[in-house]
Amino acid sequence: MKQEITIRRAELKDAELITELGRETFHDAFVNHPLMPAEDLKVYLDETFTISRVSAELAEPNAIFLLAEIDDEAVGYAKLERNNETTMVTAQNPIKLKRLYAKQKFIGFGIGARLMESCLAEAEKLDHDKIWLTVWENNLHAQNFYQKWKFEICGTINFQLGKSLLTDFLMQREILVSRSFSAV
Repeated sequence: MKQEITIRRAELKDAELITELGRETFHDAFVNHPLMPAEDLKVYLDETFTISRVSAELAEPNAIFLLAEIDDEAVGYAKLERNNETTMVTAQNPIKLKRLYAKQKFIGFGIGARLMESCLAEAEKLDHDKIWLTVWENNLHAQNFYQKWKFEICGTINFQLGKSLLTDFLMQREILVSRSFSAV
């Protein structure tokens, strides 16, 4: 029996939940990767996933957090950032997919797909023409996922993780706007 995945917008009251979920999912995604510096991962987690920092991100008007839940358990989340541009993304009104993570025990349940569908729907609803993201050059699993969703590499950027300077691929895809226009 397939469990139903619900997606909802996170609110400020979800700060502690997102902090814990973000820390757990980021940690679990990279802790066993042989090229991930363990001490730098710890520093990044300690700096990035604090209740005060996540609360500030949730309060940011250009941020959209989406929570994936199964039976009222938070199993994944995504973060979109409006008004976040880079010269490598060729768009009039881009939106950045900053994070998309699921709990390891729920990988394969379709959490990522449901979150991506919701992110694309949000981007279209808000009239964005492209969505872009960055992904670590050594995270092949995530790269394959994004390529299935028609994201294409359009550049590289550096990402500071603790004392390590990592290379991320920048990927983008168009938002298919499905509006019908009537003649005036």
